[in-house]
Amino acid sequence: MMTPAENKSLRESMGLTLHWLADRWGVTLQSVKRWENGRTLPPMFAKDMIVLKRTFDDEVARLVDSKEECVIVPRRDGDFKSGEKPAAWSRAVAQRANEQTGIIIRFADEDEDTVKA
Repeated sequence: MMTPAENKSLRESMGLTLHWLADRWGVTLQSVKRWENGRTLPPMFAKDMIVLKRTFDDEVARLVDSKEECVIVPRRDGDFKSGEKPAAWSRAVAQRANEQTGIIIRFADEDEDTVKA
């Protein structure tokens, strides 16, 4: 069983919003908020959080294994298609890979002069 604090911490560490989870699970925003404020997360949603965490970890591992020097991430949702996940997910994956390898993280709309300044 996942505590409300574990649920919220996990969600935030993966760059997922309350709105995104509500949409994914087909529930109200208020329901997701209640699960983070003291109510127990239903087992089927707790299992989905574990699936999301495994997917997140797999994406980090792929980026680390790629040996890339730089990764381009979206600044905001809609900047470029990165699958069904929000832009913050891509940034969180990149940050985790950065912690392990030092990979450079850049926004798609940055130019070299901006990065070096």
